Amino acid sequence: MGDVLLARILKYLNGTLFLDDGYRFCVFFIKNYVGFYKLTLSQVSEQSGISEEAILEFLIHLGFYRFDDFQTRLYQDVILRMDQIRARMIGIDLQELVDRVHLENDGILDMIKGICHDIHQSKRVILVGALYPMSISVELQTDLITFGKEVIQYHSYDNELTFEEGDYVIFISATGRAMENFLYQKQHLSLDNPQSLLITQNQTYEKRMITKKTLRVPGKFDSINFNYQIMTIFDLIRVIYYQTYQQI
Repeated sequence: MGDVLLARILKYLNGTLFLDDGYRFCVFFIKNYVGFYKLTLSQVSEQSGISEEAILEFLIHLGFYRFDDFQTRLYQDVILRMDQIRARMIGIDLQELVDRVHLENDGILDMIKGICHDIHQSKRVILVGALYPMSISVELQTDLITFGKEVIQYHSYDNELTFEEGDYVIFISATGRAMENFLYQKQHLSLDNPQSLLITQNQTYEKRMITKKTLRVPGKFDSINFNYQIMTIFDLIRVIYYQTYQQI
């Protein structure tokens, strides 16, 4: 059966180095994921601004020679993904997740509940960080997209990206260097309009307040420990978001 379509799309979107019609199709797909299977080829082309020929050519790379076959598989995958998530959420102990990596912060669960609220209220989530933190974030990205939230990773070559009111920009950087580099390279992108969060080990950012919120975790620029910490933080976000906004 292979990977679900969303996983294939994210492999391309998060790994490509080109701002082309394939990239734009993936962005449109993620933005409209929950209801995408209802759209016709002509509707996708009209709404995305991508030609039908370019769309069909890209779908061939995913193993589909007919748009209807792609849509049928997508409909099946949407149901499958939700069933998989429900099964994973059974019997999860939030405090056990916190204790696993020694997040020494009495208010960590309340902080993450606030992050989940901000994600829920946002129109789009933009993840910014170095390669490894971004690879760790893929499962969070996948689940949130499955729940109907548009979530993309920032790529330096995407000169079409703008920050808008309703966006939620999340920086993941142990030292804060990834955020500083981003702000230096993309000075035209202001953090005034979107909500923003920095997850870091660098305590100086708690006072500098470059982002609207800062979640500082224990440690001093220990990348290995930080990777485990953000794995757990992302797991907590996924679980709390599901329990609060998705569970029926």
